Amino acid sequence: MEKRRIRLDALRPGERGILREVLMRGEAAARMEELGLLPETELACLYRAPHASPAAYAVGGAVFALRREDAAQIIVEAVR
Repeated sequence: MEKRRIRLDALRPGERGILREVLMRGEAAARMEELGLLPETELACLYRAPHASPAAYAVGGAVFALRREDAAQIIVEAVR
């Protein structure tokens, strides 16, 4: 079975993904780790604003919002 890797901003509300890579560096990458975005973590897209930014994501019992340009730098493996 082929695994589909996509950017986090491509997840639609109700879809889930497993975090595979954070393309950010430095303080931005550290902030994502503080939010709980670690390799192998499952995320779910809960809601998108009308123009797709920001979007709300659930991870490890927490909910947070990310701007589209930040979510585009996070690679996930889509979960069916």
